[in-house]
Amino acid sequence: MELVPRECLILESVIQNFIETANPVGSRLIAKKLKMCLSPATVRNVLMDLEDKGLLYQPHVSAGRIPTDQGYRVFVDKLMKRVKLSSPEKKRIQENLDGIVQNVDVILIRASQVLGEISKQLGVVLAPRFFQGVCENIKLINMSENKILVVISIKSGLVRTIIMEIATSVSDERLEGTARVLNERLCGLTLREIKESIDQRLKDVGEGDIGLIKLIINSADDLFDFDEHQVFHFGGTHHIVGQPEFANQNRAMKILELIENKRNIIVHVLNECLTNSISIMIGGENNIESMKDFSVISSTYRLGDITGVLGILGPTRMQYAKMIALVDYMADSMSDLLNRGNIN
Repeated sequence: MELVPRECLILESVIQNFIETANPVGSRLIAKKLKMCLSPATVRNVLMDLEDKGLLYQPHVSAGRIPTDQGYRVFVDKLMKRVKLSSPEKKRIQENLDGIVQNVDVILIRASQVLGEISKQLGVVLAPRFFQGVCENIKLINMSENKILVVISIKSGLVRTIIMEIATSVSDERLEGTARVLNERLCGLTLREIKESIDQRLKDVGEGDIGLIKLIINSADDLFDFDEHQVFHFGGTHHIVGQPEFANQNRAMKILELIENKRNIIVHVLNECLTNSISIMIGGENNIESMKDFSVISSTYRLGDITGVLGILGPTRMQYAKMIALVDYMADSMSDLLNRGNIN
């Protein structure tokens, strides 16, 4: 959408003022803020033009203007000035992440809390999509006459151990032969590729224990599922419900219900945002009805060769420049921390 410089200036001023105050913005305030040779009447005419273009709306006749989703989109894409986090904010993030237990879940929980605290919105972190991980090694270990331990390692450094029950005992020699076959034919593939093609890759096997290989083929969906329950963490609930938008009881209930149904809604939205750069979804751009009043700013972080997503969810009236800088810095910090090694 093409806007003349005066329209850009006034649209930016309306949005900035609305973000700061949560109150509709009138022509007199804009004329005073801009300190230009623009009368309130001139500003009012421009506001009407911006309303005709679908960038602003008037809640009622005597009120000022409020940005529409399209108005926010024009602001974010064309008018917003990029900012960087302050040194104290960066230090706060590093102090919260550094020195904690080297465990993925602990790191993700802390990251969601820090996002919520600094943004004053809902900080959200979705665990890595482990099906992208590449299988590095498979071990089979006898535990008892009818149980074996399956140890699957992926290149990110994560390990999954599963106890399998078997009908008859298998000697250590045959277990080693079976593990050798599995490694020759499956290592180097992603977990998703293994699950989708294991029956073809293990057919016509000439060594190892054939019965055990058939059991592994039939159990592949469970054995190679590192995403049994995609873990989701969030922080800052008390901050987001304190926003002016949720002073209304019905709206407050909406955000609480959204949080309660996080696995079905927020996880879906975050997975839709799984890109290699910052993703910004504003209000009605979300294809889920209950998300129409919210914006989601997200980015990916990496753990070896697999990716996860983190972000901020809040009302469409948010400080987009600051939130983008926060999400971007947090994603980089998470990737750095998770790839230092010694992560369990």
